[in-house]
Amino acid sequence: MRILTKYTLKELIPPFLLSLLSFTSMLLLEEIFRLTKLFVKKGISPFYLLELLIYVLPATLVLTIPMSTLVGILVGLGRFATDNEITAMKAHGVGFHQLLWPVLVVSICISAFDFFFMDFALPRGNQAYWALKRDISRRNPAVVLEAGTVMRELERDGKIWMFDFTHPETGDLQNVRVWDAIWSGRPRFVTATHARVDYEEGRAWLKLFNGKSYESIPDVTNANAFRVTSFNQNRISLDLTEDIERSKANTKRPRSMTIKDLRTYINQELKLQSNNADSRFMTDKLLYAEVEYHKKFSIPFACIVFSLIGVPLGLIVRKSGKMVGFGIGNGLILVYYLLLQFGQNTGRSGILSPALSMWLPNIIIGLGGVGFLFYWLYQANLIAIGSPPPNDKP
Repeated sequence: MRILTKYTLKELIPPFLLSLLSFTSMLLLEEIFRLTKLFVKKGISPFYLLELLIYVLPATLVLTIPMSTLVGILVGLGRFATDNEITAMKAHGVGFHQLLWPVLVVSICISAFDFFFMDFALPRGNQAYWALKRDISRRNPAVVLEAGTVMRELERDGKIWMFDFTHPETGDLQNVRVWDAIWSGRPRFVTATHARVDYEEGRAWLKLFNGKSYESIPDVTNANAFRVTSFNQNRISLDLTEDIERSKANTKRPRSMTIKDLRTYINQELKLQSNNADSRFMTDKLLYAEVEYHKKFSIPFACIVFSLIGVPLGLIVRKSGKMVGFGIGNGLILVYYLLLQFGQNTGRSGILSPALSMWLPNIIIGLGGVGFLFYWLYQANLIAIGSPPPNDKP
């Protein structure tokens, strides 16, 4: 490896690692705050919190790796520009491409590593995270009973429910509403005047009294057809336990699938179901899955896009290189992830195609990077060492 390449990488790696540690810690800290309420109410060991953080780490790293790549490039090359090392390199005949290629090669390697994380570690981490969190949520149903609040502890199992208030004398839950089988394509809505949570053989049941059940039924002539059933007493399993019972991590969600599994899921299940059942619900599931599929490619590729725009921007910085580079990096990161969020929303709603919506941030930032590259090349050609100095005399 040439001396210049070693020297360039030596300047880029420390800010990259420091940025990776900082960004990852900030995102994990947000996750810790979000889980604190759950752990305090459940009264369980903090080791489960540590386990959840380990499982969520791959989902955090796939986002922070591109961010850290950009900041590392801006800070490292910004120091070159601030200390006039770029001028010294030009004086010794070092061309722009000799700085660009090592950075691009390293960015491609980082992108490949991020892609591996996205396709291998992320699905397994999400599977384990959702399984453990579901097992924790099942423990002690008393904490689930929050009046006037939609309770989503069992949402991944297809159930959400709420009640308005608790009767002061009987303790029964009043005006109960339950949304059941919400992921099946044939959801069921149940209302009851009152209900109570009871245990039978270690399992929790929501016993409903004086209510109605609304269930969609297949009808080729009317897509909104449903059946109404009245009942005096009914019960729904809440799948809650008094102790944490570890279950197998097996959730069929796009974010918990590898690229191969997700492609099969889209082509062999969702597309066929959406064609056979002209349902907005199935269309939304298909769009969501396709957005997640293209995201698995677009986010790792952002490392390369950030290198294209980071190299010329890092070399342009002249004063206060590190702080200015860090500020520019944070600004670009904010723009990128705002565009990513915009793409997710438009892709899932069908306004843009899933492929275009997920690649839109890379396209916009990449075009900006190419523009800055041409600008820097143009400037470098004007002052390149070895060319005759400009002469205004006739």
